[in-house]
Amino acid sequence: MNKCVIIGNGPIEDISIFKELLNHADYIICADGGLNHLNSVQIIPQLILGDLDSVKEEVLQQYDFVEQKTFPKRKDATDSELALDYAIALNPKELVMLGFTGGRLDHCLTNMHMLKRVPTNIRASLVDAHNKVYYCESDFEYQGQIGENLSIIPVTEKVTGITTEGLDYPLCNETLYLDGSRGVSNVLKASYVKIETQSGSYFVILSKD
Repeated sequence: MNKCVIIGNGPIEDISIFKELLNHADYIICADGGLNHLNSVQIIPQLILGDLDSVKEEVLQQYDFVEQKTFPKRKDATDSELALDYAIALNPKELVMLGFTGGRLDHCLTNMHMLKRVPTNIRASLVDAHNKVYYCESDFEYQGQIGENLSIIPVTEKVTGITTEGLDYPLCNETLYLDGSRGVSNVLKASYVKIETQSGSYFVILSKD
């Protein structure tokens, strides 16, 4: 499987901007209220998963032919985590998560850190209209557009031995710290970017205003 997309219940300003992405997905999972978003572009998912307390009843009824995996409301994992674990088991080459940022900060931070659950052989990202987030424990490569903003945000106390290629503000065998801001708002000066590190884990966040 090449691409799996999970749609969460978080805010999505305009899901139609992701229609091409959704049309090229091999497998789409709606985590509970994510079905409300998908319904607006009339795309059929392969799976609806969660306790189903956020999806509109009239919307859910329209998809009674789609496979559903239901869970109790009182549980030890969010619908987002359950959907992510299911997607990981499918072992796609790429995993894109929509509707997992914005809104409640506790959910947003948890969802970002859940990227750590994804095996390194799966290219996983959280995406919204303004951001794309990757979690990295070693080197990172990216094909993008010149002028894109790229931030390196440490997850561990520090990330050492950082050397970058293709960024306007280069780093050469340097260290970024969890409580510092030096890695914020770098800019692509080439379409290909490479980040090499010696130790530590970090988020790469591609963003636009």
